[in-house]
Amino acid sequence: MKLIIVTALQFLVATCVFVTGVTSTSASASASSAEEVPSQSQQYFPDAPITIDMAILSDAVYHLKNKVQSCHDEQSTNKTLINSLQDEMLSWSWREGFNHLFHHRMSNHHRDGGSIYQLLLPEGVECLHYSHDHSLGTQVLVVRSIARKYVAVVYAGTDDWKTTLMDGEILMSEFGPGVNSHIPANNNDLGPMFQGVPDGVKVHRGFNSAVFDDEDFRTVLDCISSARLGGDCDDNNVSAETGAGGGANMDGTPSPTTPYELITTGHSLGAADAVLLGATLHLQYPNENITSINFGCPKVGNTEFSVWMNSLQSDQGGQMISSSADNSDSNKDSGSFEIFRFVNKVDLVPRLPELLFKHVGHTLQMSIGGEIKAYYDHLGNENLGYSGVPFGWDAAPWALFPFAVAAHVSTHYIEFLADYQPSLNSNSNNTSTIIRGFERVEDDAEPSSVA
Repeated sequence: MKLIIVTALQFLVATCVFVTGVTSTSASASASSAEEVPSQSQQYFPDAPITIDMAILSDAVYHLKNKVQSCHDEQSTNKTLINSLQDEMLSWSWREGFNHLFHHRMSNHHRDGGSIYQLLLPEGVECLHYSHDHSLGTQVLVVRSIARKYVAVVYAGTDDWKTTLMDGEILMSEFGPGVNSHIPANNNDLGPMFQGVPDGVKVHRGFNSAVFDDEDFRTVLDCISSARLGGDCDDNNVSAETGAGGGANMDGTPSPTTPYELITTGHSLGAADAVLLGATLHLQYPNENITSINFGCPKVGNTEFSVWMNSLQSDQGGQMISSSADNSDSNKDSGSFEIFRFVNKVDLVPRLPELLFKHVGHTLQMSIGGEIKAYYDHLGNENLGYSGVPFGWDAAPWALFPFAVAAHVSTHYIEFLADYQPSLNSNSNNTSTIIRGFERVEDDAEPSSVA
């Protein structure tokens, strides 16, 4: 009975707020924001090409399941498999921007006569490692873009997100490898790394297991260590100590003088896994800037985890963290971990699990009307003048449940960004970012859309 009452109240509140928000959001507002000259704060956000790359990768990893076993699998060039996948892609491409994006990739594939990876991955991105732990359901893909100078680790979500996120018996665990981890008992090099985790940090036990109990977890770390310096992966010549696989990239170009940027990404439960791996990479490479750009990410851990993750942000946004007590002189030269969570309209999954779980990083709300609004640390920061998500944000999907489930589909994220991309290619100066800046407290005087 209590559940029915609570659900009814959620429905009424969300409906009122949602209707108010939608009427205040218009295409003209979106167009004007897209034409603004980027400020120092805008430069803090990931640029448009990399963001779209991450959206494509987050969807691509799903389509590798049960098709290939590695980046070097002979099945990757199977023409029957590729033709079937092309038919799937054509069925997705019903919107103008989306169709243009995938038609370009398929044209490149026919020209090159390549593999499933050339069809699925963004142009110029090479597959370094792919594995699927069938017992856990964990799928992980490691790729590299020499042109855009990044190494990205991509996790796939699972089909059973409803059970994982809505089960009343959801449990938390300590962050990091547990008793079921496949890391050898005599391999103690990771132990000291996790001693830097603050006391009280807890995360969703299922997400933690998907990352750290994965039988290929150590292989993924070794691959990242090699790839960031231009080396190969899944290769016996890669040194487990240095991670260096040679003096050149796989395509023969010279190795980078500085390591490639490390990015983690994923959709749905894969987005949560990406956050956990990103935190791990920050512990492993504390002097580097790690970024997680993810889509439809659920809440990952408790309050202590959220506080820890948010304390790892840099001050690159222009006075964003400069007044924070955590920004001491001793931390100014250290690396950072930035988390950007894209949420498509009333996508239900980012509102889950409820109860003790909290969001980490910044919420980038892909709103009705085409506007993307950025909410600092999700809840905002009054001292810095940044507002949090609008009232009713958590409850809105329950009022529109069928639409909330549909909004979670990974291709809808790509579709939104692909449709938004043409405005970024105009003659305006704003061609590098899709975010105008964080929503400010003074903006709260006007009704704001929860979707």
